[in-house]
Amino acid sequence: MRAQFSQTVQDSRVSVREGTFETTLVPDGWADLVVVAQAFHWCPDYDKAMAEFNRALAPNGRAVFIWNLEDSATAWVRQVRQTVEAFEGGTPQYRLGLWRKTFQTPSYLKYFEPPEEMIFKHIITGSLTRVLDRVYSKSFIAISSNETKEQIGKQVKEIVDRGDDKVWLDQKQGTFEYPYINTVIVMRKK
Repeated sequence: MRAQFSQTVQDSRVSVREGTFETTLVPDGWADLVVVAQAFHWCPDYDKAMAEFNRALAPNGRAVFIWNLEDSATAWVRQVRQTVEAFEGGTPQYRLGLWRKTFQTPSYLKYFEPPEEMIFKHIITGSLTRVLDRVYSKSFIAISSNETKEQIGKQVKEIVDRGDDKVWLDQKQGTFEYPYINTVIVMRKK
């Protein structure tokens, strides 16, 4: 992901560094902004991460968490998510909200203001290929056996083809609305 970001974002004000939630490997007060997208639910120690973010951030710095999740308010999306989520196998997932314990940790309470949460709904152009690509990109699916991936793919294809509540954009082209919810959490350093 770091390589993809580095290739995509060409701005001298932005840098990407190797590190972990608990060890960013940047100097004290170096960052104005720490962004964690689609990943913080994997953090093994929320308190240590927030202490590290505080150390790395400049005065008045911000940490931001971002997640994108398919909007299950639409029937076919809900059915796809239920099919896929059956294979999570106990892996930490954003939707479970366990990451919210972050805001009760001693380091968070000591170093950060109350979090600001924003929710944005949007629609991307979907297709069967795009839905399957998204399904296969989920970490717990990506490491599954080929047999499991084929099973999931078959089920997802049946759901998308049936298309309960599907809104076509161009039926001849096979494109339809693929609704998402984006969650953005902004944490301001005290």
